[in-house]
Amino acid sequence: MSVGLQGMKGHKVTVEASVRGDKEQCVIIGLPDASIKESKERVLSCLHEMNLDIEMKKITIHLSPSDVRKSGTGFDCAMLLAVMQEVLKKPLPIDDSTCVIAALSLNCELVPFHGMIPAIQQAITLGFNRILIPPINISFLQHVAGVEIVPLHDMNGVVSYLNGQPSLLLNEHQEPFLEEFEASQEDPSTTDFSSVRGHQEAKRAMEICAAGGHHLFLTGPPGCGKSMLADAFHTILPDLTPEAMVELYGIYHLARENRGMSLRPPYRHPHHSASSVSLIGGGTFPKPGEISLAHSGVLFLDELGEFSKKTLDMLRQPLEAGEVSISRVKQTVTYPSRFILIAATNPCPCGYYGSNERYCTCSPKQVTSHQLKASGPLLDRLDFVLSLHSVGLQKNTAAESSASIRQRTTRAREQQYKRYGNECLNGFVPFQRLDETCGLSNEQKERIQQVCFEQKWSNRTQTKLIRIARTIADLNGTEHISENALQEAIQWKQNANQLHNPSSLVDN
Repeated sequence: MSVGLQGMKGHKVTVEASVRGDKEQCVIIGLPDASIKESKERVLSCLHEMNLDIEMKKITIHLSPSDVRKSGTGFDCAMLLAVMQEVLKKPLPIDDSTCVIAALSLNCELVPFHGMIPAIQQAITLGFNRILIPPINISFLQHVAGVEIVPLHDMNGVVSYLNGQPSLLLNEHQEPFLEEFEASQEDPSTTDFSSVRGHQEAKRAMEICAAGGHHLFLTGPPGCGKSMLADAFHTILPDLTPEAMVELYGIYHLARENRGMSLRPPYRHPHHSASSVSLIGGGTFPKPGEISLAHSGVLFLDELGEFSKKTLDMLRQPLEAGEVSISRVKQTVTYPSRFILIAATNPCPCGYYGSNERYCTCSPKQVTSHQLKASGPLLDRLDFVLSLHSVGLQKNTAAESSASIRQRTTRAREQQYKRYGNECLNGFVPFQRLDETCGLSNEQKERIQQVCFEQKWSNRTQTKLIRIARTIADLNGTEHISENALQEAIQWKQNANQLHNPSSLVDN
């Protein structure tokens, strides 16, 4: 048994082999790609290296299910074992609960391959009891219980292990092929919240966003602090869980991006000239985009008005679903994309509409056109919309540090994990589950319905009111949503609604 990948989703692959007397040949069937077709040379070389007689033998290797395309070199070791089962006089004791994930060198060594970490993750998810892998450091998988993960050097070690001789396992004094994984600390060059002067309203909104997984939109003149606040935001996010850390590393591994085994959430800041493929993911051979690389972290889109409208609208479905599906003629792959979006833009083309420092030179039509660059459905998915203004150097010199804010957001998230039973946050937990556990009284629900009717807010906005109020209550440490938490959530949405309507801003 082995594991195949379609994006980040894994599926079981049964590797079968048939060896019969005929002209010496090796054939691999089951929709293999070019890299798997080349595996026959590695398998034949290893068979000769192990002095197994295959003279005048035809070897047929079948990868099942045969109607699903397979790619990568991770089936090498499983194919060699399947052939050995037919060649050896005494078959090896290996059952369907054992999974083999390893590529081979020409001299029978087990070697890592591209996509190995996600394949190991999926093998664990698929319920295998024992996983044979190349000799890598597996300390980052210490949180996995009930699964025996066995790193082995070569085929002689595999055979010995399967025959009950564990003495040939990788020991602590042997050098692994991959480096030791360490949870890196926060980059000391990042902006701390204590260095951001003023903007108390924005800091409060960011704390709620970090605690509950909500999205934020910032608008204001150049130099008012939008980028500085966004750069500091990820410093108040709680550390990742071990499961999330390994999943994120697997995404970066598939994208061929450099990221160590860090407990800190990712922070992605693509340029506004980025194409839709680089942002969403895709290509001839689909790979993760920026929204997947920001999974469990932050995606900051600066100068939102400079992105193409088509690219921005492609964000709508991933924001709702928490994953993105990329369909091509040959395959459809799905990557996780549960991120916190922070968007920033100037209020007009010249940047100084509403500023107290300089006059705006844009016409009302230009202001309206600029603010409508992001579509209404996209803005409706953003929980907080804030208008920032420049702050003097002497404003609020003593500010709270990121570390103290992170303590509060961590406690709030722990309450949510305990309430929902998994790593779900108020910002994206299914509404039925949220409604069952939010603790709203009938009077509070009637009040929300009345306010939304008067303000002409959508059903999505009503849901977001409850989500924001629940997060505020979690930050306050209360079991039920208080009147103050509900009132604060309504106030945030009223402020956002005013900024959603650019025509009213121009009239003012």
